[in-house]
Amino acid sequence: MYFAVLGKNPEISMAELQLVQAKEISYPKKGIVIFDTKYSELLPQLWGIIKAGIVVKEKELQELLADVKIIGIQNEANGKHLKRTVWIRRYKLVDIFHTDREIKTKGKEIINLENGLYGIVEQYQNIELYEAIDFGKPGRSMEMWMMPAKLAHMMINIWLAHFIHDSKLDIEKLCIYDPFAWSWTTWMLANYLGYDSLGSDIKIDYAQQNFERRKTTKFYTPDKEFSIFTHDIKEPLEDQFKDKDVLVITEWRLGPIVTKSTSEQDIQKFQEWVFELYKSFLDRIKELWAIAVFTIPRYLGQDNGIEQVLTKYGTKIWLKIQSISELYSREGQQVARKIMITK
Repeated sequence: MYFAVLGKNPEISMAELQLVQAKEISYPKKGIVIFDTKYSELLPQLWGIIKAGIVVKEKELQELLADVKIIGIQNEANGKHLKRTVWIRRYKLVDIFHTDREIKTKGKEIINLENGLYGIVEQYQNIELYEAIDFGKPGRSMEMWMMPAKLAHMMINIWLAHFIHDSKLDIEKLCIYDPFAWSWTTWMLANYLGYDSLGSDIKIDYAQQNFERRKTTKFYTPDKEFSIFTHDIKEPLEDQFKDKDVLVITEWRLGPIVTKSTSEQDIQKFQEWVFELYKSFLDRIKELWAIAVFTIPRYLGQDNGIEQVLTKYGTKIWLKIQSISELYSREGQQVARKIMITK
């Protein structure tokens, strides 16, 4: 059995968790899930979760922690208990939803789950990768609404969760395409995960600048194909996707900057603007016969109609669209993200 500490978006994290086809799922504590899987080798690819590892019985801890000099534990009472019962040498109190550098590098983190079961943390989010993608970019603009690297990675996994175990899918032919490339975050993640990728936008200067920087990082995989080209989403695509199974992962701008003082009339105009662009986007998805995972803006505290009109338009052009009800949002922002998936 395995366990995972979910991120601040548990529903999105659970959608991503299906990449490993989790089964026999239980929730011992808030924010923690226990499950079984036959695809444990894919667990390190799940980044909507904060920590993950194996589930063991308390009596197994003594042998498994015999050579560990320090463990991380969540409360004093449990630390003292394990010191008496399994003879741990030293413990340190750590927050279950945060990473302690000393424990990660020099010890082991233990999580008290339920009924004598403990989780031994074996993996943490790769924050270093996110920093390499999101920070210090030479190409950036206030015109952009930058999709977080973590969100882009989760969106890739959500798509793969539906299809990676399908014997008809040729992974070697899979190409991840971002038609709103901007700073080309999606390429970096696709490349790191070992997939070919394509990007396009009406302006590709920022993507090209960021590409030069990112390919100098240790996360760059030079043997995967990638390219970027200029393209207006309102226009048909050329034949860049020959002999490829295309996965579209993208986010357009979430509209102009919105504050608490933005009027309802302006919000309505923004939604109409976004819909018109995404209408063209769905036309391109239909043209490619591709599956897409994308985000749309959700204006907090306002009436929102984009999801409904996009779903209706998708039906009109024979695209089935579903969405994840939980929003991806950040504190202090007036616009959240809604994840949508075409079928």
